[in-house]
Amino acid sequence: MQPRSQIVATAAFKQINSRKKNSIEENKKYATLAHKLPAMILQNGLAQTTGFLLAKNEEHHQALLEDLTLVFKQVDAKLANIANGEALHKEIIESDLYQIMRMTREALEIAGWLRRYVQGILKIDATGDVNDEHHNPAEAKL
Repeated sequence: MQPRSQIVATAAFKQINSRKKNSIEENKKYATLAHKLPAMILQNGLAQTTGFLLAKNEEHHQALLEDLTLVFKQVDAKLANIANGEALHKEIIESDLYQIMRMTREALEIAGWLRRYVQGILKIDATGDVNDEHHNPAEAKL
């Protein structure tokens, strides 16, 4: 049996690794938002954060909410049947205080792994800069 943190790490790795096929510009927007996700959850709460991601009609907001949802489904058996980010948000706002606190702890752990893998796999820091010695900044502007 895998420890819970390993399940979170594996699921987050899978989601971020699948983003390598996207363009640098798409990944920069996604990465910048992923770096902010833990602070957003701490400052605004999980319900407001998922509501914000849901309300924004931009690809990187939707992608981050989808990744958060997919990792939640792997980690939390109670959320295994959640269809999408909207269903996750609905589940959060209908939860009691105990469930919200548990889900917030899980979301912070998930957000931390997503952020780590954005730095490690996509090689994009919090400012949106690509930190890859093989990356040529001139190519990104083309």
